[in-house]
Amino acid sequence: MTDLSILVFVVSIAALIAVYAIRLKAVPMPSLAAARAEIIAYVPGDTKTLSDFGSGWGDLAIDIARHRPDINVTGIELSPVPYAISRMRAILAGRPNLTLIRGDFRTLDRDPGDVVVCFLDPRIMGDVGDVLGQRMRAGSIVISRAFAIPGWQAFGDVPMTSGSDHLYLYRIGRHKAA
Repeated sequence: MTDLSILVFVVSIAALIAVYAIRLKAVPMPSLAAARAEIIAYVPGDTKTLSDFGSGWGDLAIDIARHRPDINVTGIELSPVPYAISRMRAILAGRPNLTLIRGDFRTLDRDPGDVVVCFLDPRIMGDVGDVLGQRMRAGSIVISRAFAIPGWQAFGDVPMTSGSDHLYLYRIGRHKAA
């Protein structure tokens, strides 16, 4: 490969990331190990299925699958570059309880499971609330890092010890303010 072809490749990847960041109104952000551990600690012990909306580079989904082999974990990511990287990382991790889907959580016709985790731009949190309010069963849990779901009542607003973010914890069926 020549220097020019490497440069073209790198610029193309960067442009693809930028285009999707603008389209999705979000830049894919990796999660630090300490933040992932805090989120995993809030996943209930009886969880069987979990979805990570906007799974990005796969950090959290892979970590949950690794630490909780009893849970079937699905990461959902629309942006092609983070999705491709997360797929490669998932193959290397070799977790049979991990599935990654390239798609938009808003249009996928699937049950999100017992728990949904997300770390998404605040401008689309209303969409998260709309989708989960329609698709999740009563008693299911939503764990949102950093951004609250508009119009929802969290049963927990927990400051994270790994940084300045909060975790917003919701239970479907009790998530609407009275």
